[in-house]
Amino acid sequence: MLSDLIKKHILAPQNMGVIPAADGVGEVVGPACGDQVVMYIKIHEGRISRATFTTHGCWAAVAMGSWITGLVQALTPEEALHLDGEALAREEAGLPDDKWPCARIVTQALHRAVRDWQRREISGD
Repeated sequence: MLSDLIKKHILAPQNMGVIPAADGVGEVVGPACGDQVVMYIKIHEGRISRATFTTHGCWAAVAMGSWITGLVQALTPEEALHLDGEALAREEAGLPDDKWPCARIVTQALHRAVRDWQRREISGD
């Protein structure tokens, strides 16, 4: 049975879409399922001020993308790098175990967006 948290994000996903001129962008395609998640972040004063996502994926990718983009707002980029999607799915979201890889893909996209931002900061892009 799905948790109320997951149901909420399936029925009314939040933070979907592209951030024009995002500070960091990360994309992941799931190796087994082919689901695609792209994460976009804006950084302001050392914190994630906005996070959005797009996906060509299943309901679990949508729900986890919606939840995690809300969860990371106000975190530092370094804190975001420590998020483990599978652990969040298992311990907090109540996602069925066959959908844990979807949560992993979402956080991998987030991590890539943060690393993209870090790379841009170092190179001055």
